[in-house]
Amino acid sequence: METLLHPNPNETADAVAAEPDISSAALPLGEHLRRWAADHATRTALVAGGERVPFVALDHRVDRLAAALHELGLRPGDRAMVQLPNGIAFVTVCFALFRLGVVPVLAMPTQRSHDIDALCRIAEPSAYFIADGTAGFDARSLAADMLDAHPSLRWIVVDGEPGRRDNDDDADERVVPLASLDAPPRALTPPAPNDVALLLLSGGTTGTPKLIPRTHADYAYNFSASAALCGLDDTSVYLAVLPAAHNFTLACPGILGTLASGGAVVLSDTASCDEAMPLIARERVTHVALVPPLAQLWAQAREWERSDLSSLRLVQVGGARLDPALARRLPDVLGCRLQQVFGMAEGLLCYTRLDDPPDTIAHTQGRPLSPRDEVRIVDAHGRDVAAGDVGELLTRGPYTIRGYYRAPEHNARSFTGDGYYRTGDLVRRDAAGNLIVEGRIKEQINRGGEKISAAEIELLIDALPDVQDSAVVAVPDALLGERICAFVRPQRDALDAATLKQALRARGLSEFKLPDQIEIAAHWPLTSVGKIDKQRLIAIAKARDAAPARRYVERHLSVRSEPLDLASRIMRALPSRHCTLYERGGEWSIGIDSALSVIVEPDGTVRRSDGASWRDAQPCDAIAHALADVRIDAWRAYGRAHFEFSHLTYGIDGARGDEPLLRLAIPQSEIRVSSGRALIRSLDPGALATLAELVDAQDAAQQTEPGARLETIDGERDARAYKEQVASAVREMQADAYQKVILSRAVEVPASLDTVSSYVAGRRTNTPARSFLLRDGDFEAYGFSPETVVEVSADGFVSTQPLAGTRALTGDDAEDARLRRELLRDAKEIAEHAVSVQLAMDEMSSICDADTLGVSEFMNVYRRGTVQHLASRVRGRLAAGRHAWHAFEKLFPAVTASGIPKREALDSIRRHEQRLRGLYSGCVFVVDSEGAMDAALVLRSVYRDGERCWLQAGAGLVPLSTPDREWTETCEKLASVARHLQGRAGD
Repeated sequence: METLLHPNPNETADAVAAEPDISSAALPLGEHLRRWAADHATRTALVAGGERVPFVALDHRVDRLAAALHELGLRPGDRAMVQLPNGIAFVTVCFALFRLGVVPVLAMPTQRSHDIDALCRIAEPSAYFIADGTAGFDARSLAADMLDAHPSLRWIVVDGEPGRRDNDDDADERVVPLASLDAPPRALTPPAPNDVALLLLSGGTTGTPKLIPRTHADYAYNFSASAALCGLDDTSVYLAVLPAAHNFTLACPGILGTLASGGAVVLSDTASCDEAMPLIARERVTHVALVPPLAQLWAQAREWERSDLSSLRLVQVGGARLDPALARRLPDVLGCRLQQVFGMAEGLLCYTRLDDPPDTIAHTQGRPLSPRDEVRIVDAHGRDVAAGDVGELLTRGPYTIRGYYRAPEHNARSFTGDGYYRTGDLVRRDAAGNLIVEGRIKEQINRGGEKISAAEIELLIDALPDVQDSAVVAVPDALLGERICAFVRPQRDALDAATLKQALRARGLSEFKLPDQIEIAAHWPLTSVGKIDKQRLIAIAKARDAAPARRYVERHLSVRSEPLDLASRIMRALPSRHCTLYERGGEWSIGIDSALSVIVEPDGTVRRSDGASWRDAQPCDAIAHALADVRIDAWRAYGRAHFEFSHLTYGIDGARGDEPLLRLAIPQSEIRVSSGRALIRSLDPGALATLAELVDAQDAAQQTEPGARLETIDGERDARAYKEQVASAVREMQADAYQKVILSRAVEVPASLDTVSSYVAGRRTNTPARSFLLRDGDFEAYGFSPETVVEVSADGFVSTQPLAGTRALTGDDAEDARLRRELLRDAKEIAEHAVSVQLAMDEMSSICDADTLGVSEFMNVYRRGTVQHLASRVRGRLAAGRHAWHAFEKLFPAVTASGIPKREALDSIRRHEQRLRGLYSGCVFVVDSEGAMDAALVLRSVYRDGERCWLQAGAGLVPLSTPDREWTETCEKLASVARHLQGRAGD
């Protein structure tokens, strides 16, 4: 048995190398780059994010990085996990490892802890390369967990800022930025051509991942022969939109084949046609590779996307069978030739040829790359089938592996005694030798080109505490090819899809492996031998999904305006009377009109706009039920909850008004604005063009001139009434009725208020945790939230951020610093803050796993506009069977806007305040189909209902409070918003 890696006393590789086939493969991959740099010197090799890297500069970077990695202690034969997105760093790191003789283990950017942990157990990497700032994902935390769990890992290398872990005062010295790894080139002994160059991932049929060892020699043949077959030369420009870690993107002929031909590689971190097609036009791209679902979306996009694609010569489509009708359409729509590709990271590659007849290209997946590729098509007994019949594909050849890495049990099942690889694909062969893929014999799901194990997902679902058992099947899907459908038998209560997905994310299941469809099964249909009848389940899944879910169509735009300016101009220009703007994390998102809405009536009845209604003991359970079966994909709902919603959850009797206490709407259309970008989404494809025109027009427009500054209307009677309320509440607290209560008051604002201009003016001088601007018929509001009530991530982490303890911000740095020190030393403020944190801990303890609950930030000082606050964050992971609405129920209303204990404080507010609070001290929120929630506390806000406009602010009362001081505090808080009130221009 040949050992593929450099000799290592601890190494036990159980794989056999493929045979090299051509003389050029005699060089290791790192030396190939050296030859390319000599041949092509200053020609562009890589383009990404505005940066252009010539061949000679890439070779120089690789030399210096390899030397620096050698100084870190990486040696030939070591493994290194590489989980980087498409970019220059990916290519540079891979070649540096090739040159050093370290073996990269190529992980997909979308893989999460479940996969990465399994790969680390097999490969035992010495280093792990990650990217900072991946959207919606904290790669540093995942890497830190792997560093703790796997003794072989010595280094985490971050493309970006290394950062710190929660509660760590010092950065971990084992976490280093990629940019810091730079050393003078040194002489390194190159690996041998037959040594393993890299480990690719295989889509398995069990829950256990498999690694594919590819040698320098066989992989060089892979991309060199593919480049020659596909007609690449030094004028070729290849656009990488699929993940670079895929064999298809990397070497079929892909990135490496293009570089070998002297061409340029353009690396894109998105496959969206809105960004990729302008990139094709700008860089004059000649070649691109897609999977069938993406090809379908690109074809549809050409109905409105008008970038110049005339430079395209060839589009490759692979990863799954391409529908013949789409195959015939693509050349006309994209204006170039089509090539079908069928292959596997284990080796065998089949291509339709550039000169094949149109029927062959449309209806087959091509024939093998090498004349030395051997193909057999066999029946269930291993016998060759008759010509033209369907059977399992077996293959061996010069670049196909003879065994997986460290996987003797897999190898015994996956390879025949004479070295053929059992692919599990069902194929037939036409008279010209072309293969036609008909399906698979294994329980593997081909979702958009990703091969996914049904058994792996079943194993994770079955481990959930509320699940009796499950069955996962592949269901035909018009877009994905196959979608993942999970049938689940619950132990007791019904499960909803969002909660189940949240639990799977919490256990580290990668995003692309999450079920697309979840069905509850009371019992299993069985075959005649007593096994679960999965064909029957597929039929059931298709029948239940006969009315397909509505999907948003999307369009990306590049914009020049600052997000605040553009979002506010869009809000002003929108003709809709029902839209909500919500700002968080640098994104201003706007939900426009309602495709489906949910309201909670004052009596607790939950009603959906399609006529369905629920009346559960707890309204939040009913809301979850109302959202569980929404037939809209990837929705984000915008909502608001009145303060009096808390009366339902706490059982407070008395007036709740006659308006809904909670409203949320899944929008018909949506616009999300961030720096340099705008994303338009709509359930109506016809609305995209209109919305795009509106965004373009507002991007080019000027900001509206503000009107005159407005003054609030406050009176002596108001002061007397509020001070009497404070005195009454203080007497109750002194009698030990409760510990703390926040009493508020409102002041009137002239009806000429311009909400959009006032919002913009206030936001420019504020640093809120969140901001919002909403319009719902005659009701309008905007505000700058100092804190969130609850945040729940899609993977089930929940947090809340109590702010208690305040000092002014004066604008004088020295004075602000003095007040900050004073705040941090004030025993009364610290004690009140600590009580708020303890209450948050108590509330979250009933919904979170005990061993995950803790304080991740304590008594930090946050600047919020004209004040600074003591802030802490309590964080935990939702317990099994809990969802975001359980967290909302426990944490709403915010303790900082109600009091301690909450129930007694709520009753005090009901008795002392003259009006219902409505939205004041309630929340504005977004919640989505993945189970995530973000709810902002409504303070420092302005309201309009018809012709009445007002501000509202409160003060936190304790037994030692005085009416005069609390009146003054409300005046200060009201002034922080009132100073930015602007009237309509011309009034």
